[in-house]
Amino acid sequence: MSFYVEKVSRKSGTCYRIVRDYTRGGERKREYQVLPQGTTKAQAEKIRCQMELEAEFGAYTTKEPVTLKNYAEEVYFPKYTNSLSPTTRQHYRQLFYTKDGIAKHLGNRYLSEITTEAIQDMVNRYASAGKSAKTIRNIVNLVSVILKRAKIDNYLKRDIPNPCEYVMLPKAASKEGNAYSMEEVKLMMERAKSAGNINIQLLLALTCLAGGLRRSELAALRWEDVTLGEKESFLCVRRAAVYADGKMTEKETKTKAGTRVIPIQPGGEVYRILQTARKMYVKEQSREDDFQGQGHVFILHHAPFAPVSDNRMYKIYKSFLEKECPDLPHYRLHDLRHTYFTLCTEIGFSELSIIATGGHSTIQSTKRYQHATMNRMKSDMAKLEEIFGNTIAASQ
Repeated sequence: MSFYVEKVSRKSGTCYRIVRDYTRGGERKREYQVLPQGTTKAQAEKIRCQMELEAEFGAYTTKEPVTLKNYAEEVYFPKYTNSLSPTTRQHYRQLFYTKDGIAKHLGNRYLSEITTEAIQDMVNRYASAGKSAKTIRNIVNLVSVILKRAKIDNYLKRDIPNPCEYVMLPKAASKEGNAYSMEEVKLMMERAKSAGNINIQLLLALTCLAGGLRRSELAALRWEDVTLGEKESFLCVRRAAVYADGKMTEKETKTKAGTRVIPIQPGGEVYRILQTARKMYVKEQSREDDFQGQGHVFILHHAPFAPVSDNRMYKIYKSFLEKECPDLPHYRLHDLRHTYFTLCTEIGFSELSIIATGGHSTIQSTKRYQHATMNRMKSDMAKLEEIFGNTIAASQ
């Protein structure tokens, strides 16, 4: 094994790297460690000497060389991801194992062979292929986390800089959500009714007209969370449901403010849709032997009448747009939530009501949320129902 310092010229300037030549399995190998810009040649030589000493006395690494893929499969995922949420675990595995994921680009490299240059090449390929800056950042962050754990487990020297630290990442473009107009929401609702699609009616009602629920919150909503009285009607958002590891799992809402009570206007559009859906639920529950609704508001209205997962909800929404609304913009499902906030702002909701009903808080708005009153929220929700009703009347 031998080490030497090499000068490298790049667009960003000149830097040094340590080259390690060694033999493994009868084959000659070469490993590079790029030093931070600003490192002088004298400092680089000092680092080289230190590496030679450590290699000579067996302190270079304390375990047999292993590839990134093997370490991830045998150590990282089974040992370090159990405390993560099911969705995070699934997300990490997708980033690693997907067709064009980390495993494809870096999986067969030994941990010590994963350099800044190799990671940068992967990042550049992703950027050229049109992958979003956010996804690329998530991928590099996962590689960084895995390498940090590998150091803790003594598969890598702990004092070697993490190669991810020096990777140049694409800048994330600021992206605003899209929003449907009140007329477009009304048109989609009419078409959902004509098609007899109660799940789309519920989806539009509870995202665009009542609280801007997230799809994970919709998937977790149960009839025990809904109160439909002649004088007092409301729904309680208490939990979120996500599909991960082959099953649907419930957890707390995304934020503390996500747990909330949303007033419903008695006799209004949202009220009538919820009432219709509940009658359908009771009817199907009483006559179907294989009914598996488990009290959920969103269920399949055919055997086995099971709860609709957050992923299935997206597919139902997408299919509805393609079949019933080819003339309308096909926005993301999450943009229905953005539609709610946009409509509330246009109508003149108080900031307190927007925060309290939407469960969307910031550090400053959390304080304001504490002063929101149910009466003000009721008043604002009634205003939204009135505008929606007038829009329907005007079109008839």
